[in-house]
Amino acid sequence: MFCLDKGNGEKTLLFLHGWGGSSASFAPLVNILCDTYRCLAPDFYGHGQTPAEHVCSVHDFALGVRNILNEKGVKEVIVVAHSFGGRVALDLAGDERIKGLVIIDGAGMRPRASVKKFFRALKYRLKKALRLDVSNCGSPDYKALSPLMKQTFVKVVNTHQDGVLRGIKQPVLLLWGKKDRDTPPYMAHRMHKRIKDCKAVFLSGGHFCYLDHVAEVCVFIRNFACGVFYGMVCGIGGRSGAHGVIA
Repeated sequence: MFCLDKGNGEKTLLFLHGWGGSSASFAPLVNILCDTYRCLAPDFYGHGQTPAEHVCSVHDFALGVRNILNEKGVKEVIVVAHSFGGRVALDLAGDERIKGLVIIDGAGMRPRASVKKFFRALKYRLKKALRLDVSNCGSPDYKALSPLMKQTFVKVVNTHQDGVLRGIKQPVLLLWGKKDRDTPPYMAHRMHKRIKDCKAVFLSGGHFCYLDHVAEVCVFIRNFACGVFYGMVCGIGGRSGAHGVIA
């Protein structure tokens, strides 16, 4: 995996981007936080400057990230993950080098059933059974992919990680857009309920709420890192009174 390596801080932050993004997705945060931390931001397989050479599972993406930590000699790190990156972060949680997780509009939770999804899936299965053209089926994200990445995408979206939440021992900070439609807020509530040491902050905006609140999100991350790395009580940070906060 290609990996951006910026900053000379004593402590390390690892940024994991969302599906269809790249290390550049976190540039607004990295450019601010690199004054204090060493910031690592990989491009996942099939994204940015990293090619896709085979079909990957979520665990394969996590193994690639672990290889980066090995190569960079990282002993302690806080993961900052958005969307699909949240799936990889949950897979990495068992690694003793991961000292904390900041999950922003993270994926990985089993979605609620809906009539719309049921009929969409039924239509696809029916067309496939009748050997009709299914190339126009699927989300815009899916249809834009290469055949190899389509197989990876299917593997990824059918991986549900609800079962790992109770086993997460690290402190976790959830930052979530109140109007997120891709990974709705009920997923954050589910994570908060099942992860032992977890705080949640709901920001205005949608799935990319961190880009709407760059400076404030950086304050949240700094204060969280302060507590994790140095054991200092720094509070949640940010203008929490302006947002929904679950302690």
